[in-house]
Amino acid sequence: MTVRTAVRTLLHGTVHVVTMERPAARNALDTALITGLVDAFHEVARDPQLRGVLLTGAGGAFSAGADVHEVVADGGRRRMELLTTLYEQLTHLRVPTAAAVEGPAVGGGAELAGACDLRVAATSATFRFPGADFGVPIGMARTVGQVGLSVAKDWVLSGRDVPAAEAEARGFVQRLVAEGDAVGAALAWLEQVAGRDPDTVALLKRLFNDHGGVRDRVAFEHDLLRVQAETGELPRLDRDLPWSGRTG
Repeated sequence: MTVRTAVRTLLHGTVHVVTMERPAARNALDTALITGLVDAFHEVARDPQLRGVLLTGAGGAFSAGADVHEVVADGGRRRMELLTTLYEQLTHLRVPTAAAVEGPAVGGGAELAGACDLRVAATSATFRFPGADFGVPIGMARTVGQVGLSVAKDWVLSGRDVPAAEAEARGFVQRLVAEGDAVGAALAWLEQVAGRDPDTVALLKRLFNDHGGVRDRVAFEHDLLRVQAETGELPRLDRDLPWSGRTG
């Protein structure tokens, strides 16, 4: 089992805790783990009492990102489709989501944390968006709205490690806590929000995403990733996505 789900029953509903469990690989996202997460979020969304979801990783790491050691027969197309599905599940889930990050959150792991509504990080946590290292155009869609254009360019184009303290100072992390306290702090926020009117919370989340441009940016980035997975080449906007109105 690569994904474990636990349910906490609250006064006003339930919170599901979803844990990635590949500690020997720092919870690297291979096809099995991604499939397990997609299935877990599908089941979580079916809970009529659902009020929040917490995502975390086992073994002192959040996630090392896409598993570069996995042998994929189709050039990675299926894994990329699963990853984009997973990011969209988190983005569009009707209830608030929180990431509890201890240790590294790299690439796809950083994207998972960024797709949550709240990020709680222990002081050991680091974030890295290495798409430019691997020739994958990812990292822009969420960070530009979370930390601003200039900081997003710094993080994504350099692919450097961003310490938890810097991530908090830039607004990417909303709670900076001591080692071992990330899950507890994230649960405390989810339990607080669970006491609010769920329909209003769901509407506000949708409005934040729509008016903040998150849905459109994520959809555009995912189109790029799907084109790249299908062709095996870095997309050209004027050729592969001419409807975007962008060139370069």
